[in-house]
Amino acid sequence: MGNDKKGLKKPLTYLGCHMISRRKFFHVFLGGLTPLFFTLLKKNSFSMGMFNRINELQNNHNPEHAISEIFIAKNGTPQQNVAKVIEMMGGIGRFIGLNDIVILKPNAQWWNQGRTNLAAMKGFIDLVLNIPDFKGELIIAENHHFMDVSLREREQDNVRGWTHLSEINGDVDGVNHNLNTLIELYQKQGYEHVTKYHWRDGGPKRDIWGNGQNGGVVSSPAEGDGYVWSDINYTFTGFLGLKKWKVKMTYPIFTSSYSGITIDFKNGAFKRNGKRGGDYLPNKSIRFINFAVLNTHGTDTGITSSTKNYMGITDLSCGAWGLQPKGYVNVHQCGERYYPYSKAGPLGHFMKTIRKADLNIVTAEWVGWGARTDPSKATRMRTILASKDPIALDYYGAKYLLYPLSNEKYHDPDNPQSCVRKFLELALEASGDGTLDERLMRINEHDFEKTHNYG
Repeated sequence: MGNDKKGLKKPLTYLGCHMISRRKFFHVFLGGLTPLFFTLLKKNSFSMGMFNRINELQNNHNPEHAISEIFIAKNGTPQQNVAKVIEMMGGIGRFIGLNDIVILKPNAQWWNQGRTNLAAMKGFIDLVLNIPDFKGELIIAENHHFMDVSLREREQDNVRGWTHLSEINGDVDGVNHNLNTLIELYQKQGYEHVTKYHWRDGGPKRDIWGNGQNGGVVSSPAEGDGYVWSDINYTFTGFLGLKKWKVKMTYPIFTSSYSGITIDFKNGAFKRNGKRGGDYLPNKSIRFINFAVLNTHGTDTGITSSTKNYMGITDLSCGAWGLQPKGYVNVHQCGERYYPYSKAGPLGHFMKTIRKADLNIVTAEWVGWGARTDPSKATRMRTILASKDPIALDYYGAKYLLYPLSNEKYHDPDNPQSCVRKFLELALEASGDGTLDERLMRINEHDFEKTHNYG
């Protein structure tokens, strides 16, 4: 691989050498005993219930959805690889209609190997724009959960992956771009229907992590832009039923700067009438393209990829770390450090109850195996993966791309004790759709360095 792995930090322990309170010791002590109890008490409601549910999902698959297909193109340029996987899947018209509003959700909180490859995104956007008589629009949208209050209000979200010029993953046809300049490239060429939107956490937040806040909380698209804190909840149970974490499903409502149409992320396109009312637009479909990057995420979720990318749609001011509502935590705090993989639960529930991507694309032009942004801990793999099943896609990317590079056990999706396996299992259980069984995956691969085709 040729990359120096020296200096990688070991996973943090819960106790370390710090003094802790009796109450915290009690929780941590129970957390340490939990794996033992899971082994001894085979009928434990959470552990066995989850695994039994996963077996039930695998054994009772709808025959029409029994196989999760994964499409892979490698060793071309990012644009070539994207075009090839879409061709292999039946062409861009299978996913995008003439009047559709296309939402592209990248990873934009970080840069280098932590940000979606921009040449791959351009390749997909070009495919959409080349649909004959395309009358829809494309919006790149993301909540990176940060802001710069020193900037003027309309620019405060313009930070991190939106503005950072990276050493890798930014090259588009020989020019280094960030997300803003990629959109400007289209605007200068006359494509006014390629725009962006910064989702921002709706309520106030404590100064814990990520200062993006006060973007607005609304109950309907008629009220304006902001986040909906829905009545749909997810509950994760730990410590043998002694502790519960409740998470509200949240989703953005936002207005296109091009068309003036408001997008209700759950319910569809909406046109306001200027009198705090309006109507949904049945002739305007929303297409959600989950455009993730494959990268390490340490010993909580193991990886960043399709499933984890949903975090950048949710509102982290709803529940702790936010001030309201009482009794709830945000997605990131679900399970806290005792069950760090349990973020997958509310993310999977979001897929089930709010919206699931019409297509998942993972850019693995560069794969970070040892750090989120240090390019010396990333390896160029020149690969694009796509699937309608984010669980299977993440399993495959972890097993065959990231884990062989890192050789870290927490990246091994076949290790039942690894965080990535626990994360994906819980996402599967909560979403109720997908597979972690390789026997139910069909791999379709095209290698530009070989003469034979996929299939």
